[in-house]
Amino acid sequence: MPGTPRTPGTPITPGLMGPPPPPTPGPPPMPGAMKGGYLQQAHYATVPTLSMPFIRPKKKLKALHWEKVDAPQVTVWAAHTPTHASKEEKYMELSRKGVLDEVEKLFMAKEIKQIGGTSAKKEEKKQLISNDLRKTFHISLAKFSQISTEEVIRMIIHCDRDVIANETVMNFLQKDDMCVIPDNTAKLMAPYSKDWTGTDALKTSTEQDPNELTREDQIYLHTAFELRHYWKSRIRALLLTRTFEPEYDEVSGHLREIVKVSESLRDSVALMNILGLILDIGNYMNDSNKQATGFKLSSLSRLGMVKDDKNESTFADLVERIVRNQYPEWEHFTDDIGGVVSAQKLNVEQLKLDAKRYIDNIKNVQAALDSGNLSDPKKFHPQDRVSQVVQRSMKDARRKAEQMQLYLDEMTRSYDDIMTFYGEDSTDDNARRDFFAKLASFVTEWKKSKEKNVTMEETRRRNEASLARKRAANTNPINNAAAASSGIDGTMSPSSTGAMDSLLEKLRAAAPQARDQRDRRRRARLKDRHQVRVASGQTMPEMADLTKPDAQDDDVDKDVLSPQSTTSGEASSERVGDLAAISEGEDIADRAASMLLGLRGSVEPDPNSRPMSNDGSLRVRRRRESADEERKARRNRRRTATSNVSEDRETTASPAPEPEPIPEEPPDANDTKDSLLVPPRTVVVPPSPEGTASRPVQIDDD
Repeated sequence: MPGTPRTPGTPITPGLMGPPPPPTPGPPPMPGAMKGGYLQQAHYATVPTLSMPFIRPKKKLKALHWEKVDAPQVTVWAAHTPTHASKEEKYMELSRKGVLDEVEKLFMAKEIKQIGGTSAKKEEKKQLISNDLRKTFHISLAKFSQISTEEVIRMIIHCDRDVIANETVMNFLQKDDMCVIPDNTAKLMAPYSKDWTGTDALKTSTEQDPNELTREDQIYLHTAFELRHYWKSRIRALLLTRTFEPEYDEVSGHLREIVKVSESLRDSVALMNILGLILDIGNYMNDSNKQATGFKLSSLSRLGMVKDDKNESTFADLVERIVRNQYPEWEHFTDDIGGVVSAQKLNVEQLKLDAKRYIDNIKNVQAALDSGNLSDPKKFHPQDRVSQVVQRSMKDARRKAEQMQLYLDEMTRSYDDIMTFYGEDSTDDNARRDFFAKLASFVTEWKKSKEKNVTMEETRRRNEASLARKRAANTNPINNAAAASSGIDGTMSPSSTGAMDSLLEKLRAAAPQARDQRDRRRRARLKDRHQVRVASGQTMPEMADLTKPDAQDDDVDKDVLSPQSTTSGEASSERVGDLAAISEGEDIADRAASMLLGLRGSVEPDPNSRPMSNDGSLRVRRRRESADEERKARRNRRRTATSNVSEDRETTASPAPEPEPIPEEPPDANDTKDSLLVPPRTVVVPPSPEGTASRPVQIDDD
């Protein structure tokens, strides 16, 4: 019977439970017949199976990739190691020769190391919070990254000073991600958490071990999740203990500043008078239909748009100039209301909101301590010290909140009153926001106008003074030319003016023949300075003789100069006498003439003299005339000497009389200047045909 178990020893009856007999093997398949649903395949002889060689490498080697031959029996590979024994013999031979060891050494495959195996074990802990929140944990709690997870949780629950004083940590703990728990996260966290609101929470155990979670999940579990019923109120109260004093100082300081500026605007009489002056001048400029009894502060920005006829000054510049010149007692108004420049940066409406938020925050924390989430310490974590920490600061916080309320009321009243006082609508949000900005812009433009006016007045004063000097200088052109030549700008000294008049008189009285006398005087002066050329055949004097005192100049002249005849000596004496009689004023007149020609170019020329272009051409002409006169004098002396040779041939030549000394002239500044301007000339005196006692002149009798 089917399903009945067979007892041991029971024979197996055919047809009952025994296995069926094996089937009779059928005939072999015909060549080319279909098999297994595949395509027809040719029938070949049985291929001997390949076996692995019994010698294998100790370590895995690199693989050699090749393409296999399908039928090696009809190829070259059929005769290669046809039997297994021959193959083993071949490998033994390769091993003895060291071929296999070398292959194993050269082509050993690198071992593949598993990277990240240890980190994978570390990441086996569960993560329940989102990745974004986990990254925020890393950033915000980076300061405590080297502290254990249990210690970080203890510091947060115990309200440790390092946690409360750290602004980054406190801002992170009060974020919505920490205060609001998502539903799916709450479901996942529930098996690992404890309910501290129930009784005997310390004795109860969690369903699952919290150590299975990551570091960030554990911190989140024991702080924000388990204390979620009072976490938001807790963090707000702790944050208040750290910020209520600096916030009070900042907000109350801004409130007092607005009150102070408002009072300065109310007490500034100068500002009121200036606004009245602007109104009066504006009504004077406007027609009858544009007369006004007052204007709003927005009109002050249009004062700089009204230009004068030359487009150089504005109406604002005019008002500033009038106040500075006519009403100087009003100028200090910029100092009285200078606080509007800094007060314009304050948003009064935002400041009111900050003050109200400060007051409300302290009230809410106090209400939470009295009858809210922080009122029952039994529902707290057993080690939470939030109540003790917050209560220590609440007394000062309540007092500052009351004082902040007084400042806020005073600021609101003062600001509304000052806006109404200056004609602004205190209920208009735009007017409340821009009230101080309008006055600050007026003060800034006033200072710019003052700087502009002072600069223009100073420039105008300098220009008028310069024009006055030019008019005074143009009234006397002669004095102006003398002043320009002497290098003096502006006034001229009386001495220079008198000297110029005397020079002009001497210039007009100078005769053309005075030029020859001046040239002779210069040649005599050069002779006194030993700048005389020694003719050929004469003896050069020693340098010591040339540097002797003036008392020995006569002897030196006797040795250096060639002896001259009596006639030439007399002519020389006459010339020296003429030179002594020349006046120094003529040389001064000559220089004055060249100076006037260069400065004015309007001096009337002498009809007997050639026009002089400049000082340089005058000197060149004088040199040429002096050279002509010298050549004429030499020719005359030669003719005179030739006529006297026949009469005095047998007589001994007597030495030439000593020339009369040239009287020394007192040093003159003009002569010194002239000697520097005119280059020195060398006077060549030819030897006398009469000869000397030591060297007589020999004449051949032909």
